[in-house]
Amino acid sequence: MIVKILFGKQYILQYVLIKDKCYRMEIHELNGCCMKKLFFTLAIAGFAMFSNAQETIQVSEEVVIATDGKQVVTNPYGDNWFISVNGGIHLYNGVVTKGESPFEHISPALSVYGGKWHTPGLGWRVGYNGLNIKPFKNSTHYALLNFHFDALLNLSNLIFGYNEERIWNLIPYVGAGWAGRTYDGHNGLTGTLSANYGILNTFRIAKRWAVNLELSGYFFRNGFGGKFGKEGHDMMWSLTAGITYRLGKVGWSPAIDPAVLQAAYGGVIANLEADVVEARNMNDMARREIASLNNKLNEMNAECRKMQAKVAHDVVDFKQSVFFPFGSSKLDSKKEELNIEAYAKAAAAAGMKLKVIGFTDSTGSVKYNEMLSKQRAESVAELLRANGAMVETVIGQGESEEYKAMYLNRRAIIEVVK
Repeated sequence: MIVKILFGKQYILQYVLIKDKCYRMEIHELNGCCMKKLFFTLAIAGFAMFSNAQETIQVSEEVVIATDGKQVVTNPYGDNWFISVNGGIHLYNGVVTKGESPFEHISPALSVYGGKWHTPGLGWRVGYNGLNIKPFKNSTHYALLNFHFDALLNLSNLIFGYNEERIWNLIPYVGAGWAGRTYDGHNGLTGTLSANYGILNTFRIAKRWAVNLELSGYFFRNGFGGKFGKEGHDMMWSLTAGITYRLGKVGWSPAIDPAVLQAAYGGVIANLEADVVEARNMNDMARREIASLNNKLNEMNAECRKMQAKVAHDVVDFKQSVFFPFGSSKLDSKKEELNIEAYAKAAAAAGMKLKVIGFTDSTGSVKYNEMLSKQRAESVAELLRANGAMVETVIGQGESEEYKAMYLNRRAIIEVVK
């Protein structure tokens, strides 16, 4: 959902609303009813992926909300700094006696400031104010140094709402600092704490430039212009004018009350929430279907394992003969080794225990034939075990005359233990 917020006739702030969050996209300036900039085209596609379920939610409703522009987004630390330089006059009234005119205490003034606006209505500055003072009719212009900190309050923005293009801003302030002055015949400064107040008027002439007109007042310790007294205070006024230059990003992005947004797109949020509930239901249904398919797959795997075991049992449940060369306990060929490996794997799959019996032909002595037959049985048993089969019994039977062809009796038999 796209929401455009109208701030008087000055700005339109474009927001994108996704579920319960609001994202600011861009500010576009307006001149009366004519736009100076076109809105960027914004395409938003949100998608939610579920196991075996997918849904895309798109919202195209547009709402226009009018606001007063008094709320803004807080700016980063590096934005809205400024420096100012003013020149003018001081009027000191420390001692006005014997018919002296206040205007006989006028002296030149200079001010230099640096500061920052944290919000359109609240800021601060630090700086120097001084140059000269003339506390007595016939006195010289003594050097004056007044370093102070001021808290600034922009009444124009606070009362009438933030407007970056406003020409005149009324800014009262109060502050405190330290003031020092030179004395005749003395080196260095004699000083005191000072209190400051005044009204700053700024007149915008460009995005970063403004003209200042400032009326200031100062409280000093009694006798600051001459000999210090015990009680009371001296006063001084200044009238200065100058320029201000703004540093960093200038201005603030207007904000919007979440309650206004809620009222504007509450129905859309309800529809989105209903879509989310429906998507969750679809997701739950898909999960149940997957669980059912997994159960069926497990059942099929169990049946498959049973079938494999039966096939292995059928393969193993007969005697397997392995033949050897004359006078040797080593297998006659690679083919015999492969047959034994296949038999061992089938027996392992079927969980069967095996017995191996070795034989020789009728040549040779009885003792030699018993030894050779046992070696032949051990050779086969070792290969069976290497391929996972369980060999329970290994026997050397000696000579055999079962077959007339003597080479058929040079063998080992593998059989299942019943």
